Amino acid sequence: MNASTNEPRSSKKAFTHTAPSNRERPDLWNHGFVSLLCTQFFEAASDNVIKGVLSFAVALGAPWETVFGEGGNGVIGLAFTLPFIVLSAFGGRVADRYSKSRITIVLKAISLIVAVLTAIEFARGSAMGALIALVCFAIVSSFFGPVKYGMIAELVAPSQLARANGIINMATNVAVIVGMIVAGIVAFHWKASFIDGVPTGSAAWLPGIAMMVAVTFGFLTSLTLPKLTAQNPTLPTNFNPFSTYIATMREMAQSPLLAVAAAWTFFYFVAAIVLLILPDYSAFLGIADDQTAYLMAVLAVAIGVGCVIAAYLDTPRRRPYFVPFGAAGLALGFGLLGFAPPSFAVTAALLAVTGLLAGFYIIPLQSMLQSLAPDASRGRVLGTANGLSFVLGAVGSAMFLGLRHADMPSHRIFLVLGLLCAGVAAVTLVWLRRHHMA
Repeated sequence: MNASTNEPRSSKKAFTHTAPSNRERPDLWNHGFVSLLCTQFFEAASDNVIKGVLSFAVALGAPWETVFGEGGNGVIGLAFTLPFIVLSAFGGRVADRYSKSRITIVLKAISLIVAVLTAIEFARGSAMGALIALVCFAIVSSFFGPVKYGMIAELVAPSQLARANGIINMATNVAVIVGMIVAGIVAFHWKASFIDGVPTGSAAWLPGIAMMVAVTFGFLTSLTLPKLTAQNPTLPTNFNPFSTYIATMREMAQSPLLAVAAAWTFFYFVAAIVLLILPDYSAFLGIADDQTAYLMAVLAVAIGVGCVIAAYLDTPRRRPYFVPFGAAGLALGFGLLGFAPPSFAVTAALLAVTGLLAGFYIIPLQSMLQSLAPDASRGRVLGTANGLSFVLGAVGSAMFLGLRHADMPSHRIFLVLGLLCAGVAAVTLVWLRRHHMA
């Protein structure tokens, strides 16, 4: 279908609102926001449990090492990413047309069914079945992404958006760490139970039990969400996800929204590369894999703390300066990491500082995306941005592979990231001044 025929062309004004709407919204710590916070926590934890266990299952020396061939984790990453790229914009359309709280409950109910599938496939030792379960979870998450970020703007006052985003990001990072830790423990016992290529005993059901616990809590917390009204119930149905991307980006280009989205997605380009660099630090620092995991945890916690700090320091006057400041901080941090000696303490300290500064980059951009997008199309805007972030993540992964094939050491790739972040800092500062925002 042609994108231009599926939805009316909005006027330029439609994408220049500075507040979600005129109706009253409660302050930050209302029961709706707390419900969303808990639901998102268990969503992130469950995603990382299944992805983590499956990654351990295909690692070197693991039971499913030969199933997907060398570099099996690449297959896992691609399988998890593709649904977000293809379905995020369509998920945004669904979020605009229907009540976001009702959609959340439906998605969490579907997750319960997928958790049962996960339990069965891991228990019977089916690698392909477990991969299908992972893809199903990714599909659910791709729909939930624009729903949760769009719901924030409906649950809290516009003045509280930055703080709400900071707290959500902090909780998500904690959930990711919890999910990774649980995945490691579960995978250890599950792999140890294998006899003749099949898991045995009660340990065979551990991946499924872990998933059921996380998903059940997520479903229960979703039931406490307040009833929200649909923002655009007459939006035409369009099952072509790419036409939604095209139409939404055309409208976003009529206002600062597209530039804000581009800057926001750059963060996920950087994050994808960093997550590929850090596993190689086991060899660079001469440390065990569990210590490398501690470095990842340090970075994740620092980003979460940085998001909360940036959110509570955020004001309309300061916000425009936060983005170039955060980008410049990332540039400095990555530059120092690229030249740092092979020291665990130095690396951990630099990752902590860099993570803290990252919060000043991501939080104002995320808040601007939510506040600039009008109520009737917020789901599509956030869904499009979410899909683009995964595309940029894939581009980052490709760049990492290219630089490694060119024999650049992994820790030196931080220098490349530093240069790119310095460029983004300069460009954003010029853009903000040109638009009289700084």
